Amino acid sequence: MIALDTNALVRMLIEDDQNQAKKVQKVVSLAEKNSLQIIILSKVLIETVWVLEAVYKCTREEISQFLETLLSTSTFTCPDSGVIRSAVQQYKRGGDFADLVIIAQAKSHQARIFFSFDKKLQKRFPDYVVETINLTDS
Repeated sequence: MIALDTNALVRMLIEDDQNQAKKVQKVVSLAEKNSLQIIILSKVLIETVWVLEAVYKCTREEISQFLETLLSTSTFTCPDSGVIRSAVQQYKRGGDFADLVIIAQAKSHQARIFFSFDKKLQKRFPDYVVETINLTDS
């Protein structure tokens, strides 16, 4: 198995550095040829989305298409693929990708509520994200 860093994913998509882009393509080709998986960690995807938005000004649609292609290509694997797929679907409709991944991960770990002071998250997930919890002693 091979793991890719954020900068490799960005080079693969943007191809702004031809030398580095070719190196990433060579890694992907070698992985395909040798039936190796390339693992993409959720934190790397979060960073990648941030770089694509902030530095390269990619659109939400471009980023969503990239993520969907990555998730549907058999050479690539993501340990939290269900979480990432859920976050990508929500990201298409708006919201911060990192926040959406965090919420999806919390839900996948059976967290009943998500405690946060983030007003945007509270508004987006009003039945899940709270800033006050009323627990009673048993």
